[in-house]
Amino acid sequence: MKPSPKLLVVDDEEDVRWALKMILTKSGFVVATANSGAEALCWLKDDCCDLILLDAKLGDIDGVELARRIRSETSSSAPVILVSGYFYKDDSLVQDSLALGLIAAFVTKPFRHEEIRNTVRSVLGLA
Repeated sequence: MKPSPKLLVVDDEEDVRWALKMILTKSGFVVATANSGAEALCWLKDDCCDLILLDAKLGDIDGVELARRIRSETSSSAPVILVSGYFYKDDSLVQDSLALGLIAAFVTKPFRHEEIRNTVRSVLGLA
Protein backbone atom coordinates (compact mmCIF):
# COMPACT_ATOMS: atom_id res chain seq x y z
CA MET A 1 0.00 0.00 0.00
CA LYS A 2 1.28 3.43 -0.96
CA PRO A 3 1.95 5.73 2.03
CA SER A 4 -0.34 8.72 2.53
CA PRO A 5 1.05 12.02 1.24
CA LYS A 6 2.67 14.14 3.95
CA LEU A 7 1.67 17.81 4.06
CA LEU A 8 3.12 20.78 5.94
CA VAL A 9 0.66 23.51 6.97
CA VAL A 10 2.33 26.84 7.77
CA ASP A 11 0.04 29.46 9.35
CA ASP A 12 0.45 31.79 12.32
CA GLU A 13 -3.22 31.47 13.28
CA GLU A 14 -3.76 28.46 15.53
CA ASP A 15 -7.41 28.07 14.46
CA VAL A 16 -6.48 27.95 10.77
CA ARG A 17 -3.70 25.40 11.40
CA TRP A 18 -6.13 23.25 13.39
CA ALA A 19 -8.88 23.49 10.75
CA LEU A 20 -6.55 22.63 7.87
CA LYS A 21 -5.04 19.74 9.83
CA MET A 22 -8.50 18.31 10.62
CA ILE A 23 -9.82 18.71 7.05
CA LEU A 24 -6.74 17.15 5.49
CA THR A 25 -6.24 14.38 8.06
CA LYS A 26 -9.85 13.28 7.56
CA SER A 27 -9.07 13.16 3.83
CA GLY A 28 -6.28 10.64 4.42
CA PHE A 29 -3.24 12.92 4.48
CA VAL A 30 -0.51 13.00 7.11
CA VAL A 31 -0.26 16.61 8.33
CA ALA A 32 2.51 18.45 10.17
CA THR A 33 2.18 22.10 11.18
CA ALA A 34 4.39 25.12 11.72
CA ASN A 35 3.36 28.48 13.15
CA SER A 36 6.06 30.64 11.54
CA GLY A 37 8.39 30.86 8.59
CA ALA A 38 11.37 30.15 10.83
CA GLU A 39 9.73 27.00 12.21
CA ALA A 40 8.83 25.84 8.69
CA LEU A 41 12.39 26.32 7.41
CA CYS A 42 13.78 24.47 10.43
CA TRP A 43 11.29 21.61 9.96
CA LEU A 44 12.03 21.33 6.22
CA LYS A 45 15.78 21.08 6.86
CA ASP A 46 15.18 17.95 8.97
CA ASP A 47 12.11 16.42 7.36
CA CYS A 48 10.42 16.21 3.99
CA CYS A 49 6.88 16.47 2.74
CA ASP A 50 4.90 16.10 -0.46
CA LEU A 51 3.14 19.48 -0.37
CA ILE A 52 3.22 22.74 1.62
CA LEU A 53 0.18 24.90 2.41
CA LEU A 54 1.55 28.34 3.16
CA ASP A 55 -0.18 31.40 4.61
CA ALA A 56 0.60 34.54 2.60
CA LYS A 57 1.09 36.73 5.68
CA LEU A 58 3.00 35.21 8.56
CA GLY A 59 4.16 37.09 11.65
CA ASP A 60 7.82 36.76 10.74
CA ILE A 61 7.87 36.66 6.92
CA ASP A 62 5.78 37.14 3.80
CA GLY A 63 4.55 33.82 2.36
CA VAL A 64 5.97 34.37 -1.13
CA GLU A 65 9.38 35.25 0.34
CA LEU A 66 9.18 32.10 2.48
CA ALA A 67 8.44 30.05 -0.66
CA ARG A 68 11.61 31.52 -2.22
CA ARG A 69 13.64 30.69 0.90
CA ILE A 70 12.27 27.14 1.00
CA ARG A 71 13.68 26.64 -2.51
CA SER A 72 17.04 28.27 -1.78
CA GLU A 73 17.67 27.13 1.83
CA THR A 74 16.24 23.60 1.90
CA SER A 75 16.28 20.61 -0.42
CA SER A 76 12.47 20.61 -0.57
CA SER A 77 10.91 20.57 -4.00
CA ALA A 78 7.39 20.08 -2.59
CA PRO A 79 4.78 22.17 -4.40
CA VAL A 80 3.42 25.16 -2.48
CA ILE A 81 -0.22 26.18 -2.21
CA LEU A 82 -0.50 29.79 -1.08
CA VAL A 83 -3.48 30.44 1.21
CA SER A 84 -4.48 34.06 1.81
CA GLY A 85 -7.13 36.35 3.16
CA TYR A 86 -5.18 39.37 1.90
CA PHE A 87 -4.74 38.56 -1.77
CA TYR A 88 -6.99 37.36 -4.56
CA LYS A 89 -6.12 35.04 -7.43
CA ASP A 90 -5.96 37.94 -9.90
CA ASP A 91 -3.49 39.99 -7.79
CA SER A 92 -0.19 40.51 -9.60
CA LEU A 93 1.86 38.95 -6.77
CA VAL A 94 -0.19 35.75 -6.99
CA GLN A 95 -0.18 35.67 -10.80
CA ASP A 96 3.59 36.31 -10.97
CA SER A 97 4.26 33.61 -8.35
CA LEU A 98 2.12 31.12 -10.28
CA ALA A 99 3.80 32.03 -13.59
CA LEU A 100 7.28 31.59 -12.07
CA GLY A 101 6.31 28.23 -10.59
CA LEU A 102 7.05 29.52 -7.09
CA ILE A 103 3.56 28.44 -6.06
CA ALA A 104 1.51 25.67 -7.64
CA ALA A 105 -1.92 26.96 -6.62
CA PHE A 106 -3.73 29.66 -4.67
CA VAL A 107 -6.70 29.45 -2.27
CA THR A 108 -8.50 32.47 -0.81
CA LYS A 109 -9.48 32.59 2.88
CA PRO A 110 -12.09 31.93 4.02
CA PHE A 111 -11.97 28.64 2.13
CA ARG A 112 -14.46 25.83 1.76
CA HIS A 113 -13.35 22.40 2.96
CA GLU A 114 -13.97 20.86 -0.45
CA GLU A 115 -11.93 23.59 -2.15
CA ILE A 116 -8.90 22.82 0.03
CA ARG A 117 -9.26 19.05 -0.50
CA ASN A 118 -9.70 19.42 -4.27
CA THR A 119 -6.78 21.84 -4.63
CA VAL A 120 -4.44 19.55 -2.64
CA ARG A 121 -5.52 16.49 -4.64
CA SER A 122 -5.12 18.38 -7.92
CA VAL A 123 -1.62 19.66 -7.11
CA LEU A 124 -0.56 16.18 -5.99
CA GLY A 125 -2.00 14.65 -9.15
CA LEU A 126 -4.61 12.67 -7.21
CA ALA A 127 -7.69 14.37 -8.65
